[in-house]
Amino acid sequence: MVVSRSVERQYWLWVTRPEYYLDADGNEREDLDPSRGEDTEGWWTCHKETHRGDLVFLWRTTPKKDIGYLIQAKSDAYSITDDEFAVEQGWDYGCDYQVLYKFSSPLTIQALKNAPTLHDWSPLLQQFRRRVFRIAPEYWTKLNRLIANLQPPYRAFIERLEKEPIFHRILLEEQLEDTLVRQLSLLKPFGYHLELYRDPNTGVSGRQFVCRGHGGRIDLLCYDVQHGRYVVIELKNVRAAQNTFAQICSYVGWVQKRIAHGTSVIGLVISRGYDARFEASMEVTDRIFHLDLAQLGFE
Repeated sequence: MVVSRSVERQYWLWVTRPEYYLDADGNEREDLDPSRGEDTEGWWTCHKETHRGDLVFLWRTTPKKDIGYLIQAKSDAYSITDDEFAVEQGWDYGCDYQVLYKFSSPLTIQALKNAPTLHDWSPLLQQFRRRVFRIAPEYWTKLNRLIANLQPPYRAFIERLEKEPIFHRILLEEQLEDTLVRQLSLLKPFGYHLELYRDPNTGVSGRQFVCRGHGGRIDLLCYDVQHGRYVVIELKNVRAAQNTFAQICSYVGWVQKRIAHGTSVIGLVISRGYDARFEASMEVTDRIFHLDLAQLGFE
């Protein structure tokens, strides 16, 4: 997952429809609220030039019509053109993301129109009729000022964030991942005798393994040499939630179909605990397991 690059951080506006920011009951998705201390990660469609560490505002179309979230790209963009659903939607690239901030006072369309400094801002002039816009640094500054005026605590947050090359939580997860890759033996006391998977055709490592035709990346795809099974590992430096469970189930299904075929596949979530919905979800399957980071010696 570690990517070396010299380009400056970029800024984006992602435009999303209500089916992606509201739940089935029409309420705002709980898994997009980072204040809950749970998993707010996944993958989202993005521009092909998106890089890990880029910052993103999420524009919510009708009925909200506002900027509701600050997001960070957790990976460079990767192709999703072999995903049939993505092709149907006109999507071509995706990237892993993390929600950093949910705005208690979103920046509404009316506030944008009333701001003299934004009268020539391209997304506003185009009425947000594209999937993604690049935000020039000067407009990024203007937008952040408007948001900070609405919610003063945000000012210190964004100033601190802008000083960091990569958000510290991403770095922490990378460090945890680095340690596990080097010391998969840490999992032996729990019955996992693992080696990192390597694609026999391409030689691609099982670390941050792209699920082609599916979207998303598996943190660690391994093979259990003692039990003769594949193990999909999802690493979270937060509490695992229902979203985490759905994510790893989809990865297990993808590996079963595309790689393992008749060989058994299980999923292992390593996180800082889990919520009640994750616990309840585990009751319906014997293929998803959990370890706490503390059990592996990570504080």
